[in-house]
Amino acid sequence: MNGYKACALLLCMCLLSSCIPDSKVLEDVQLIQSIGYDYISDREFQLTAGATYTPPGIQSKPQNIALTAIGRTSKHIRQEIQAQSPRPIEIGRVGVILFDEELARRGIGDHVDNLQRDPNIGRDISLVISKGKSNEILSAQVDQHESVSQFVIDLVRQNMERTIPRINLHHFLFQYRGLGFDPFLPLIEKKGDNIQVSGVALFNGDRLIDTIDLKEGYTLKVLYEKIRKGIIEIDLKEEKEVSIQNLSSNTKFKPEKTINGYKFNVSIKMDGRVMEGGGLDLTQKKNIEKIEKKTEIMLEKEALALLEKLQKLNVDPLGIKEELRQAGYKDWKKQYGSVQFEVDAKVHLIQAGIME
Repeated sequence: MNGYKACALLLCMCLLSSCIPDSKVLEDVQLIQSIGYDYISDREFQLTAGATYTPPGIQSKPQNIALTAIGRTSKHIRQEIQAQSPRPIEIGRVGVILFDEELARRGIGDHVDNLQRDPNIGRDISLVISKGKSNEILSAQVDQHESVSQFVIDLVRQNMERTIPRINLHHFLFQYRGLGFDPFLPLIEKKGDNIQVSGVALFNGDRLIDTIDLKEGYTLKVLYEKIRKGIIEIDLKEEKEVSIQNLSSNTKFKPEKTINGYKFNVSIKMDGRVMEGGGLDLTQKKNIEKIEKKTEIMLEKEALALLEKLQKLNVDPLGIKEELRQAGYKDWKKQYGSVQFEVDAKVHLIQAGIME
């Protein structure tokens, strides 16, 4: 009996071992960290795969690699790119996908659908719009990082912590396919030798409609999500500018039906710390109250201006239509363009602090 058990155990081990996938040595494959899509024509696009290569040797420094090909489908282009690499290409480490502005204005829905069907692409990767060709960004050399791909990944994620709303592939798909939302994505550009986040790209469906700058992008972040970071500057006119660190902010939207249609009461609550006092004596309560009032007025003005701008563009990244739908208004789809907004900001500041 023991002999039969030993044979059965050996057979099971053999069968299980045949199910284990082949292991891959990192030095034997080409790990792709970023992918860029650029518009060429209505039938073709350019794909750039960003990677790094470390030559043999103890003192060797990683070198940036950008593999590029043009075609009509992603699968065909990947074969073309594979033909340029001395090692098998693996895309399981991709952290950021770039679309150039020209391609985004024509629609990125097909490309995003292909990405979300690829089991090697994670839902938490960053989607980004490049002002100018993404190939120029992914082919650049940066001194701060071992690769431009990792630099872009870190650049976007760091700014989503402090200056622009958080977004990834999963959130983009939710907004793109949702009933009452329009997507948005970070906007980056190459200025001289520098690569930087320059704002937010606004979509209607899968098409880029317009962009907003960093200042408006931070206002969108305040309206879109709870945040604990970021710097706000207040112009007191008679004194120097005052800098405030956002310690905590939260915004709530409350729809209300009126005689003339619909109104949204937008409530912004913010706790902050004065980082630069503009020459004011911050030990005096009246000066703190003065800064608080100025900050409230500025927040209300900038939030209202952005909300009305989004209305004119007919883009809804904040889910205003979804708020109307959840409130039970049957004609919610048609009402977005005529909604009136009333913004009320309450700011509480502590006297001073130390920069993080």
